[in-house]
Amino acid sequence: MVQRYVNVLQLVIVSLQVCGDVVAQQQELLCETDDLKILYSSCGHYDDTFSLKIEPCSLQVSKWHLGIFWIPNGDITVLHAEVGIWHETHESLKFKVTLCQDEDDEYDFCGALKGETINTTSRASSSLPRYPKGNYTIILKVFSGHHKELILCMNYTLALLNDASPKEEILQNNNSRTFL
Repeated sequence: MVQRYVNVLQLVIVSLQVCGDVVAQQQELLCETDDLKILYSSCGHYDDTFSLKIEPCSLQVSKWHLGIFWIPNGDITVLHAEVGIWHETHESLKFKVTLCQDEDDEYDFCGALKGETINTTSRASSSLPRYPKGNYTIILKVFSGHHKELILCMNYTLALLNDASPKEEILQNNNSRTFL
């Protein structure tokens, strides 16, 4: 029985070596205040092409401004996003949303081609229900096209230092239309 697990482990190690180097991504600081610390890393090779800015970096307010800079490595005609949220080790929320459908799209970035620069601002607001302090992990995956090619994967860690957190965020673009 032990030999079976050793063989499986060897197979995994060989597979990782054949598929390429596996390097853990170092997390970078997005923002930090007395009540909140947000770290991020790429879960792929997208860290040079995507950045997010949040102002103010606090859960003591109910409205935020988000700055998004992105150079997509795929055309944005059909765009899907998946978001998973974990508190400590338990998955607490997972959802999928279609942002661009290749016709009558609401968002300015829909239709952007591979390599074009997307530089936009959005607003987020919340009624601020209470969440226990601790670490929350948010995984954002963005897929392009009908075949859902992964073009962005980001990992955010929110360290809530006090018992407060937004629950339902409504993101809006500059024209006050629903974003997510």
